[in-house]
Amino acid sequence: MNILTSRFGEIEVPDESLIEFPRGIIGFRDARRFVIFDCGEQGIFKWLQSADIPDLAFVICEAHLLVPEYKITLRPEESEILKLTNSEDAAVCLILVIPENPQEATANLLGPIVMNSASRLGMQLVLINADYSTRYKIFAGRTFAGAADKEGDNVSA
Repeated sequence: MNILTSRFGEIEVPDESLIEFPRGIIGFRDARRFVIFDCGEQGIFKWLQSADIPDLAFVICEAHLLVPEYKITLRPEESEILKLTNSEDAAVCLILVIPENPQEATANLLGPIVMNSASRLGMQLVLINADYSTRYKIFAGRTFAGAADKEGDNVSA
């Protein structure tokens, strides 16, 4: 299928690469189909690009790469929406805000994106956790976890 984007122009993506967000993304309920693109070769950041709204794209990163101790627990109804029966199928990503000075980039720990790699379903959660922030500074003296870390370890269903 071809999708039109404001950043990448018109691109062809395989139908099976689409991720369906039945409830959309917070603030963008009509954006229900997304694809993921690498931001650059060998980088940890990716684009979550809407297939429905050409101007809508988010920079995301797998949560365990930025915050190794990051944990979430899905409610039963969230697992049901995602058709998630095995936590190893879950990919938990954070939406990033990259300002003019990239060293001030932040991640939203209270609104993670959870995707089921098996069912190709995703959703954005709203967490209530006093230990997490919507503006977690990703470069504030922290080192990144290795990409070899097990990604399913930061979610329980």
